[in-house]
Amino acid sequence: MSKILIIDDSRLIVQFGKSILNGKGHEVFTADSGELGLEIALRDHPDLILLDLILPGIDGYEVCHRLKTTAQVQDIPVIMLTSKAEPADKIKGLELGAVDYVTKPFDAGELIARVETHLRMKELYEDLQEKNRQLQELADRDGLTNLFNHRVFHEFLNREISRAKRYGGIISCIILDLDYFKKINDTYGHQVGDVVLKETAEILQKGIRDSDLAARYGGEEFAIVLIQTEAQGAFLVSERLRLQIAAHPIQAVESPFYVNASFGVASFPSEKINEGRDLVEAADQALYQAKAAGRNRVVLFKAVE
Repeated sequence: MSKILIIDDSRLIVQFGKSILNGKGHEVFTADSGELGLEIALRDHPDLILLDLILPGIDGYEVCHRLKTTAQVQDIPVIMLTSKAEPADKIKGLELGAVDYVTKPFDAGELIARVETHLRMKELYEDLQEKNRQLQELADRDGLTNLFNHRVFHEFLNREISRAKRYGGIISCIILDLDYFKKINDTYGHQVGDVVLKETAEILQKGIRDSDLAARYGGEEFAIVLIQTEAQGAFLVSERLRLQIAAHPIQAVESPFYVNASFGVASFPSEKINEGRDLVEAADQALYQAKAAGRNRVVLFKAVE
């Protein structure tokens, strides 16, 4: 059942249209002025609007214009109801964003056909939008871990760095690498290695805020962006995640085993960090030092000489 709003000050037209559409199973709302019609549209978000052009107060053209310039309701199809026979009047309504028109007094069969056509078109459009959203989600995510991918990480980081430069703020970056991951693959096989990556990703995703971002950076390497988090805070987050990873049993084989990870942390602003790539390089340098110092530890960039 679709929700349809009729905006018309003629009781006869409203009752006729309502009886026709109710008979087809639609829920019908009515308004006898443009102002009331806009209020109902914003409140109830109908699936389609039948709009008379001649109304008390603001006319149908202005109502259509406001609907099509208001984000919450601009995608609702509008069919004009007009007693004007001049093509210029119909063209004006179509140029403002109406999808069709019905001349009054209208034929019941024609009204139903036009309404059903545009409801179906709206449904197909929404299906297409959802499929496009799903495709974009797939393009933004790593197929194995479902974390964001390398490209999205850099886009997000650069956007947040730009925002911090303009409005102030602190951005921290964590680069972490699973220790001796090749040995895991060699010992247990790549399928078990994939389980390790997926379960590590789950720990990272659950361990950050909604405003932060975790990504698979490549191979067994992950990256995290922490918003409004200074270096010491990022160090504590990293240490907590390191301990959670180390304490998590991998049960993909008969005898569960454990893995460790090394972390590098850097923050912006800093004397040596001006851009997103500088921040990543600094975190990567700290990660290199963590590995050189024996792995399974967190190192801050400021500790790198």
